[in-house]
Amino acid sequence: MSGSGGGGYIPPQRNKFDCETSIIVTNVSSISLIVLSKHNVGTVLDVVIGNNDEILLEDGDGEILGAILHNNTQDIIACIENGTQYQAEIQSINTPTCEVKIKSI
Repeated sequence: MSGSGGGGYIPPQRNKFDCETSIIVTNVSSISLIVLSKHNVGTVLDVVIGNNDEILLEDGDGEILGAILHNNTQDIIACIENGTQYQAEIQSINTPTCEVKIKSI
């Protein structure tokens, strides 16, 4: 006796990223512990595109906290290139990790 139906597995479609309303909560990659030590939960950082088309988090002094590696990285880059601005708020710090919430401003 075989199982039910003959249909294969269809993975759920990824929700379309919306430049204005999508919010990403993720850990910071390639983090600078020196820069991290200067900040607290609630600190707001600028989200910028780096020289190698990566998403970087920059503080008010122009120092880079780290990078963002996420499924929607390319979506955010496209949104920034089309004029949307983003900021990242530090949600938690558990050295050497830091979680941020990224949203448009």
